[in-house]
Amino acid sequence: MAKQAQQKQERVIEAVRNGLEGDDAVEFIRQSGFAMTSAGIARHLRKLGGRGNIVALIEAGLSNLEILQRVYGDIDADLEAAHTPSQQDLFSDNPPAPKVPDNLLLHKDLFESTKITLKIPNDLHEALRMAARAEETTQSQLIIDILTSALSRMTFEMPRDEE
Repeated sequence: MAKQAQQKQERVIEAVRNGLEGDDAVEFIRQSGFAMTSAGIARHLRKLGGRGNIVALIEAGLSNLEILQRVYGDIDADLEAAHTPSQQDLFSDNPPAPKVPDNLLLHKDLFESTKITLKIPNDLHEALRMAARAEETTQSQLIIDILTSALSRMTFEMPRDEE
């Protein structure tokens, strides 16, 4: 199973754990960085054996990772290693420094772009969709062009230190 799919299912389990349903569950999962609909959540719940099965496993005291292991049995080792630290680990005097791979130290900007999630009114989204179609480009590229144009016309003044 792909790591991203495991992380999505972990968020679905967490939504069930928090008693979230419908739009509340969708919003919770979207805040975690995953674009899902209620139909997508329902598909994931079916794969996990249904909401009742998840609730029973939660009531049995299993963590999200343990639930995924119980359902699938072949959890990715990276996800397993990323489990929540114990209280003792969180409050120790000398917490271990995170290990940064050497190849990450060579490059400051690993990616050309960054993904963001925005809440915009439906009518604005529809206007962007129509404008992108008219310009024969993607909505993302249209938004980038609009922001670039607007920011290029703005003047920024650096605050001066008062003596």
